[in-house]
Amino acid sequence: MTVPLTAYLVVGALLFAIGLYTVVAQRSAVMVLMGVEVLLNAIGLNVVAFWRFTAPGDYSAQIFAILIVTVGAVEMAIGLALVLLLYRQRRTAEVDAYADLKR
Repeated sequence: MTVPLTAYLVVGALLFAIGLYTVVAQRSAVMVLMGVEVLLNAIGLNVVAFWRFTAPGDYSAQIFAILIVTVGAVEMAIGLALVLLLYRQRRTAEVDAYADLKR
């Protein structure tokens, strides 16, 4: 018994919605970074699901998925380093406290 493509797409859409909600609704910079990571994982899941059901002989989608995971890991490392530096200066991890950095 195989799992249909729509099941993967529903799970990917739910992950994307959860990640988008996390990015929009959270005040903590760490939670925003985690939301972005969930968004990237949802995209990777959809890419691999489409690859599996459309062209299983072509491995370019797997390479793209590995690239997505790599970018997510780098994004988390750099993002957490920036959040730690800002926390040391401002003593808060809330996104609203960093609004003056836009200029």
